[in-house]
Amino acid sequence: MRGLFSTLVLMMLYFVLYKNKKDKDYKMFTNVLFNNEKTAEEFGRKSMKRGFEHKVVEYNEDNHERYWYKWERKSLMQRMR
Repeated sequence: MRGLFSTLVLMMLYFVLYKNKKDKDYKMFTNVLFNNEKTAEEFGRKSMKRGFEHKVVEYNEDNHERYWYKWERKSLMQRMR
């Protein structure tokens, strides 16, 4: 029973951001979370159109507030008009 609780598993999640090469700010590409950075990178690479670039960021509190809610607040404000 002792060994069952002594192993700490750290799981990191990632999501994909994109931007037009002309723009300076990244936006959320999709609300899909990945448990592997390599898988997220591959998804971003295969999903981008020409003229766009992507980056993979860790799903943590800072990135969640910075990118996730930014899109949600913007769409909510547009619906309220």
